[in-house]
Amino acid sequence: MIGKKIRNPRKSSSKASRIGGLVRYFTSPEIKNVQEKCVYHNALGFLTTDIDSQIAEMTALASESVRSADPVNHYVLSWREGEQPTFELVDEAVGLFLDELGLQDHQVIYAMHQDTDNLHLHIAVNRVHPETLKCVEIHKGFDKEAVQRAIARIEHAQGWQPEKRSRYVVLENGEVARKGERELRKAPRQPARDYEQRTGERSAERIAMEDAAPIIRAALSWQALHQSLAEIGLRYEKKGSGALIFVGEVPVKASSADRSASLSALQKRLGPYEPSQAIRKIADRAPAPVKEARPMAGWNEYTNVRKTHYAEKRKAVDALRKKHEQERTELALRQKQRRAEELGGSWRGKGVALNALRSVIAFEQAAEKAELRERQQQERATVSKRYPPYPDFEQWQRQQRHPERAEQWRHRESIELELGTVQGATTEPAKPRDIRAFTAEIHADQVHYTRTERAAGGGGVSFVDRGRQIDIYDWSDPECLTAALQLSAQKWPQGFQVTGSDEYKDAVARLAAEQGFRVTNPELQERIQQERQRLRQERVEAMKTEPVKQFEAYHAAVHADRYRVTSIKMRADGSKQTFILDKQDGVTLGFAPEALVQRMPEMLRLQRRGENLYYTPLSDTRHHILIDDMNREKLEKLVADGYRPAVVLESSPGNYQAILTVPKLGTPYDKDVGNRLSDTLNREYGDPKLSGAIHPHRAPGFENRKPKHQREDGSYPEVRLLKAERRECGKALTLSREIDAEYQRKTVEKAAKIAQEPSRTVSPVLTPGNAPEAAVEAYRRHYADVMKRQGQPGDLSRVDSMIAVRMRVTGHSQADIEAAVYRCAPTIRTQSEGRNWTDYAARTARYAYSAAGDRQAAALEKYRTQWEKLEGLDARRERQRQLVEKSTPDRGPRGGLER
Repeated sequence: MIGKKIRNPRKSSSKASRIGGLVRYFTSPEIKNVQEKCVYHNALGFLTTDIDSQIAEMTALASESVRSADPVNHYVLSWREGEQPTFELVDEAVGLFLDELGLQDHQVIYAMHQDTDNLHLHIAVNRVHPETLKCVEIHKGFDKEAVQRAIARIEHAQGWQPEKRSRYVVLENGEVARKGERELRKAPRQPARDYEQRTGERSAERIAMEDAAPIIRAALSWQALHQSLAEIGLRYEKKGSGALIFVGEVPVKASSADRSASLSALQKRLGPYEPSQAIRKIADRAPAPVKEARPMAGWNEYTNVRKTHYAEKRKAVDALRKKHEQERTELALRQKQRRAEELGGSWRGKGVALNALRSVIAFEQAAEKAELRERQQQERATVSKRYPPYPDFEQWQRQQRHPERAEQWRHRESIELELGTVQGATTEPAKPRDIRAFTAEIHADQVHYTRTERAAGGGGVSFVDRGRQIDIYDWSDPECLTAALQLSAQKWPQGFQVTGSDEYKDAVARLAAEQGFRVTNPELQERIQQERQRLRQERVEAMKTEPVKQFEAYHAAVHADRYRVTSIKMRADGSKQTFILDKQDGVTLGFAPEALVQRMPEMLRLQRRGENLYYTPLSDTRHHILIDDMNREKLEKLVADGYRPAVVLESSPGNYQAILTVPKLGTPYDKDVGNRLSDTLNREYGDPKLSGAIHPHRAPGFENRKPKHQREDGSYPEVRLLKAERRECGKALTLSREIDAEYQRKTVEKAAKIAQEPSRTVSPVLTPGNAPEAAVEAYRRHYADVMKRQGQPGDLSRVDSMIAVRMRVTGHSQADIEAAVYRCAPTIRTQSEGRNWTDYAARTARYAYSAAGDRQAAALEKYRTQWEKLEGLDARRERQRQLVEKSTPDRGPRGGLER
């Protein structure tokens, strides 16, 4: 995908004009371009549904921001040719886009247009917040970076093919990270790229990047820099507080060519700026054509014809301009001479006649000017019609009846920078073959392969079988490259050659070593052998490493069903980068012990990259309670008090972790019991902030790579397995039974209390009719508020939990919350879920008053007044106060009743 921010062409226009113009163009683009049409449009954050009313709403809200002259931003997202998103995917893309820009609750109108082979989406978003009325600054002013991050998230979520120069990538853990310098090639700005696409010539900005930047980086003095640039027709000049690189007479900002080319960077390296000193003048060099790795057929003919066309056009326009200028000059002289002749002499006493004559002459001369202007406009239109804009190279090739060349030019960037090829020794007809996860589609004598999940949504082609050659467009995707090479091995079992970039060949060499593909490139044989040797050594090392041995001893003691593996990298700024190795599609189930051992080489590579490894034991019938951050004294006290850990780890020198195995009791409160057990034990012996029963801990045999533990020689301490014995902790089991009994007692007491309440005497079981009306009304108002802020969420159980915590903050009891959820939760579902609503309501209300609910309520206390107002509590309190005042008789000044 490509994302652009569109500047406001009329900054002086009013907010109403800006918004109205944008939205009407979104919904009716054919007004400006008859070939463009709107295929879908939608809006979020509005009370109304028709376009005119939404324009009025957005204008009114935008007008609340008096400090911002233009609070509405216009963005365009474009899909690749052949990618056909559904309307649902468009809505999802807008949601991800707004989330990344931090504008989730803001007004937005968007429309999908189609006027070329590429679908594109226009988005108009109001930066004025609907509640605070403040104009939001997106990403601290770097909203273009936020747009690129949003594009990466959309591509990752929906499976679109990234652009070759995309700035960001989504990591395995879901985080968005900027690509490295090797992956991110610096490119000219979009207007310069548009010029290159249209003309086939290098833009001034690209010439500055490719020709001037290397000279500037190598220069040892100002005069050497000026001399070297002058030799290729360029010059470097100071302008204000910055500098410009002149390509001919076209200025380019120096820092856009290279960071090291900025004036400040050069002055730090070369000293104060020195202007050029009498360097020999060299004729400015005209911009050269774009350098093609393989020049397209017909390019020289096209450039010659195009230059001739524009040369003739310039000649005709210049001649016409001189002719028109001469005609205007001659007309002005004739009119001046006539005025002098007819208005000269004495007109004393004839003022009325003089004014009349002046009026007649002015009228006639204005008519002459209008006639001349109209005739000249027609002549200019004739010249423009005779010399229309020359077609670009792709259109010209089609006009010359060379559609295959046109297609080659259209996809030249993919062919140069992204395409990898496989060539066989024989011509095998292209026919569909069974390759997992890809769909084959026949096009004449070719077969196009597309990911199955992308094919239904109009996704782009991954690779194409052309008979003797296979073109791989998406080779950076390991699965795509593997499938293409599998197809190649099936067609040419004796071997095949590959052509492409070094990165592509490296990827092929790795797969050839792993899966045994017969690649015949001579230059790759040594690389493939090295990769095979590396893989063998890695497998041997993995089986002999200390982490494998320690994990086997650790697993024998903990005896969990599965293990989650988490990798955390500590950045230099103190932040963390986290991902879970087995997480797929947002779900993590953990590894079986055998699968974890097989993943040990990957874990070792992560450690070599400087990352910390953690295990989280997971079992269906047992709790694995972690007691964290203990010193030697607390560990000894834990054992002295009768607790028997299955595992004891020394996570860093003098710091210990213990894991207690405790059987689950099989009651409805198992999860709460585990959390309470972890909270109780950690408050007494370990980290008082730790309360979850499922919690990661340091992986034994791996290093603790926290910066504070780094030794003087650069090494880190290893996490040691001090004790490993398969056992269950009896004392912890006794404590868990006490906690479970407490939960059961509270449940019985609550049921008895509900049964004794007047409104519940009919039955101890919840029914829709016995919920307090105030609680029901509060639930409904909070639900409407959540829908207004978040739209239609996918998880309504999360919404119910959110409402329950809100109602707790405003003072509702657990029983009232439970009754309100029981009565209202089924009504907000569009389909029957087959739930036990009594149990569901009890669990939701219990969550609001649990330890997690305590933390949430404390954090949300600041919204109490706002939510009380939402529920109407302030209005009810005022009515009650007024009723009390009316029912209380007034007393006299001495305290007696007034008669």
